Amino acid sequence: MSPAPGPAAHAGRNGAPLVVGSRFVYRLGRFLVKSDLVLLHRFRAEGVEHMPRTGGVLIVANHQSYLDIPIVAAATPRHVAFVARATLARSRFLAFVMRESGAVLIQPNTPDRGALEAMIGHLQQGDCVAVFPEGTRTRDGRMGAFRAGAAVAARRAGAPIVPAAILGAFEAWPRSRKLPHPHRIRLRFGAPIAPGTPDAVEVAKQAIERMMQDAELAKR
Repeated sequence: MSPAPGPAAHAGRNGAPLVVGSRFVYRLGRFLVKSDLVLLHRFRAEGVEHMPRTGGVLIVANHQSYLDIPIVAAATPRHVAFVARATLARSRFLAFVMRESGAVLIQPNTPDRGALEAMIGHLQQGDCVAVFPEGTRTRDGRMGAFRAGAAVAARRAGAPIVPAAILGAFEAWPRSRKLPHPHRIRLRFGAPIAPGTPDAVEVAKQAIERMMQDAELAKR
């Protein structure tokens, strides 16, 4: 009898191996976007002690701006596979960058089992995966409902969920503006949530809300 397939059996679309480490394109992109964020937006990552240094981790973040993916990438030295809409790959440049960076492309508004399996594969191979469960950028700065599907990947992979509150990105680049403008941006990591926690994504949402509220109180 053949042995059951292990984590290495997971593959991306079309059977291609998963990219679970930082290739040159990812490292260069991370350096460039972090430099821009620090210079233009005085970017700072907080609560980094909550991010496990090794092993699979599902990062759950609120979605404020086009800057959100660069913000999460800049906040941790670990490689992060971002879950993104497959429609972004219509651009040849973005398709190349996402492929080289190990992004998981998901078909919107449909159950995408291939994307789910890719997420599980990344987590089982010790990679970080980042999701924005709102599914779209906020229109007014307030956080929308979180979709719970990402918790399936964390539970099956046995990976903790780390909530991440993005602060200031909406003010820096709201949907109504064509280009960003200088505004302070922070990302605050919260304490990890065990993968078997009931309603884990909702628990992460509540943690993000608390971190955002604490940041607002600190301004007063």
